[in-house]
Amino acid sequence: MSKDRDAMSSIWIPRGLSRRDFLRVGGLGALAVAGSAIVPATLARSPQVTRRAATQTVIPSSPSAEVFAHLAATDGHILLPGRGSPNPPGNGAGDPIYMFGFVRVPPIPPDTTPVTLNELDVYKGAVQFPGPIIAVDQDSDVYLTLTNIGLVVRPDLDDSHTIHWHGFSNATSIFDGVPEVSIAVPVGRDFPYYYVPHRAGTFMYHCHFEDVEHIQMGMTGIVYVRPAQNETSLGGFDKFAYNDGDGSTGFVREFALLLNEIWTTPHDNLEAIQETVWPDYSANYWTINGRSYPDTLLPNNDGSLPAQPVSSLIQVNGGDRVLLRFANLGYEQQAMQLPGIRMTVAGEDAALLRGPGGADLSYDTSTVYIGPGEARDVLFTAPPFDGTLPYATDAYGNYNVYRLKNRNLHRLTNGGMSDLGGQVTEIWVYNDSGISGLDPQMHPNETYPEYAPAAPYFDPWIA
Repeated sequence: MSKDRDAMSSIWIPRGLSRRDFLRVGGLGALAVAGSAIVPATLARSPQVTRRAATQTVIPSSPSAEVFAHLAATDGHILLPGRGSPNPPGNGAGDPIYMFGFVRVPPIPPDTTPVTLNELDVYKGAVQFPGPIIAVDQDSDVYLTLTNIGLVVRPDLDDSHTIHWHGFSNATSIFDGVPEVSIAVPVGRDFPYYYVPHRAGTFMYHCHFEDVEHIQMGMTGIVYVRPAQNETSLGGFDKFAYNDGDGSTGFVREFALLLNEIWTTPHDNLEAIQETVWPDYSANYWTINGRSYPDTLLPNNDGSLPAQPVSSLIQVNGGDRVLLRFANLGYEQQAMQLPGIRMTVAGEDAALLRGPGGADLSYDTSTVYIGPGEARDVLFTAPPFDGTLPYATDAYGNYNVYRLKNRNLHRLTNGGMSDLGGQVTEIWVYNDSGISGLDPQMHPNETYPEYAPAAPYFDPWIA
């Protein structure tokens, strides 16, 4: 996706809400918004509001840039093998899994046209799991608006929602998303979060209201910060995971991989208006970017999985340096291994692995361990295509296949079915000699081929 196309989908904030207004909101201290509680002016939603004219410009990829994004919180359903997905063949579309989640919503019209919350009604029930990948530059001004548009399957539930940027240091708690010390957004309202990310690396975001339930129900996503070093050229690279000073974290392709596990019992119970005994937690599906194998191999925006648009298929050319941004928002530790390719863990929890005096603390491994709420930045160099090994062929040429999977066999299943499933995806290494091979990557997790999103969805990455 070109930057021009991404700029056309930028979201504008209200005319009356300047950066100074955001900072003034921070001075209000801890506010709780629920029921009949006093609502600050920035959170109140009038029947008609006017918005800044949507003059479309390309947001420069440099520090101090402004990033505008808009997410809506709602519900819907996803499809997993045995629960309505296209795999196994002939499974059909029955028995989907009920979810909460976030969805990227479109630009607000120019201020010449009054708008109402009803314009977002088309997104009610159009949940996506996980939420969109959000990528921003270090030291940029990030304006992220959350609108709570309510639930379709359970309209009797009036749960508030928040966005908590996990592991991120806020100058003021009001933008932290923990409702006890900031703001929870009730149905029919929105709230503009403001961030200035000073630290590069991979983070994650999730709802922190009734967080045990809402995280399990799907209100999760990956957010990462590109380092200022991206403006330079080091070691033959111009994209980096961190400000390493020597190009050691350089890469040419990147993939965000959000790990979760799903216990279908509370999902089914919530839809059926039944209680769940949470101490009985026992996951029966394991996902990467909201999909279980073999659905993990389908392209981005595949029409058979409209609520799970982000692929975890990793397509690279032989010799490519690749960055895997792992994040775990489940409740179990995961152990991801890549037989046949050595991985280097360069960062943990948005921190470059360097010791006092700059000592290199990165390490090579065949298995990456990731605890709940943790992130890992992992690099590998794709081996050259080897025609003496088994290979497959598509429109982009010949490719060898390597499997990235959880080393725990218990997590390689779908709902207890016998076929291979769960947290498994593949790395396809193409022969890039001659006219074969893949074009440069235009956005994270790009697939070849790649489909345009079906209405009413936008592409599930803000990058």
